[in-house]
Amino acid sequence: MHKIDMDNRDYIIGIDIGSSSVAMAVGVRNEGGEITVLGVDIQPIEDCVKDGDILNYIELGNAIAKAKTALESELGVRLNSAYVGISGRSVYCVRYEDYVEINEKTGYVTESELRELNARIEMVVPGGGDEIIDRIPLRYTIDDNQNMRNPLGAFGRKLSATYLFVLAGKHQIDRVNRALYRAEIKSCGLCVNPTLLPELLLTPDEMEAGVAIVDIGSDLTDISVVREGKLWYFSSLPIGASSINNDLLDFLKISKKDIDSLKRKFGSAMASGVPDNTTVPVKMAGHAKKQILQRNIAEIAEERLKDIARFVMRELKGAKFASKIPCGVVLTGGSAYLSNIDQLFARELEMEVRFGSMLNGLDDESQQRVLALPQSVVMGLLLYGAKHKACEIAPELPKTIVAEEPRKPEVVQPKDIFTTVNTDMPAEHIAKPIVEQTVVKPIEEPIEQFVVEPVLEPQIEPHSEPEVEPTKQTEEQKIEPQKPEVEQKNEPAKKSRGWWDKVLDWVDDRFVSDKYI
Repeated sequence: MHKIDMDNRDYIIGIDIGSSSVAMAVGVRNEGGEITVLGVDIQPIEDCVKDGDILNYIELGNAIAKAKTALESELGVRLNSAYVGISGRSVYCVRYEDYVEINEKTGYVTESELRELNARIEMVVPGGGDEIIDRIPLRYTIDDNQNMRNPLGAFGRKLSATYLFVLAGKHQIDRVNRALYRAEIKSCGLCVNPTLLPELLLTPDEMEAGVAIVDIGSDLTDISVVREGKLWYFSSLPIGASSINNDLLDFLKISKKDIDSLKRKFGSAMASGVPDNTTVPVKMAGHAKKQILQRNIAEIAEERLKDIARFVMRELKGAKFASKIPCGVVLTGGSAYLSNIDQLFARELEMEVRFGSMLNGLDDESQQRVLALPQSVVMGLLLYGAKHKACEIAPELPKTIVAEEPRKPEVVQPKDIFTTVNTDMPAEHIAKPIVEQTVVKPIEEPIEQFVVEPVLEPQIEPHSEPEVEPTKQTEEQKIEPQKPEVEQKNEPAKKSRGWWDKVLDWVDDRFVSDKYI
């Protein structure tokens, strides 16, 4: 049993949510920079994930909780958080291009243009109920004709950038959060499985020249295309090894739990390599063991794998990458274990095919331990987590039991705190309005309140009717009161007494006038 120091915060936990199982792994980065895998636990799931879509979060949460409990018991720690990987129809990629004009005074790209262009990329918001999980820079272009990875200092008039946006449906993110909440685990980060495999399985030369990764799972087959050292494309095909299982169930009438062991022992991807007269014992449902030709099992597996290979080639041609992967295909996944499967894919795809048998970033002991496991995506999560903030491992967890229904699990995602802006809006339509409300309105509304209401309205009132009519009244008041004063002075007129009146007037004016009082 591995004992972990409680005070060490460098431990990484990854959870891979597949269609038939949940894989959880714990690792630590050693002094040499490689990852040492401390523990892995795989829990089977049934009827709660279909084609990557979560149908029942309670069953999924219970499976995650079982894996967590097993690892906690093995390692002697409490696990609180993890990086989570998803796949399926709800995740996809889009290439996006944008540009900025280069300053005419300098004539070359400066850090200012790069910051402006990256800021424009960060402002892009998807419509509907999707969220951008990651923005991967692919390349920069000067004047639409010169591609480069580092444009700083390049001369030109226009700087363009090409990015790969990784998107996921918000409903899928909410369901993942519900399952994690039920298992008392916090999400350190959400990843899309096809984006994790290139750095884990490929060599630098392969990534530079061009190669495709085909990850064969139970219900899905993920494709990742890497060239120029970057992930350029990925997709999830709704077909996997479960198609082989379904045909074997119809043919042999055996229980589901015996299918995988039967395929591992006697299955083959090419029927031509199996002798015609070789038989294998198979326990039929409700009957004793029965001898069945091994070639029949191989023929069923070959036909279904040929279908998967044809879908892969159709996808590569549709995305226009079939001729841009000179290093061929790397096979991986929990269902890529049948013998001769690499030969079948090489024949159907007409290109070089190899197994992803080397896991980059893991020490030698961990590689030997992990290669025996069918899941490799969970190792990609550990490698991803090693480059980001390590997950927290706390010595204790609250002893309260999680309620049957999670309490507002959407709050787990940091972006979802803005859902309080409009709670009446359906969850799948919140993504775009949230950004508009938080970015646009705080800029426009204060301007309208400050300029229009306090300034313009007071200017209109003084120039309205109260301003014109009072002026007429005041003029009349100034003219009319003067007439009575003149008349009042003229009415008591007395007879003139010559020079004596003049003397009296002078005395009144000299000593009695108000101006001398």
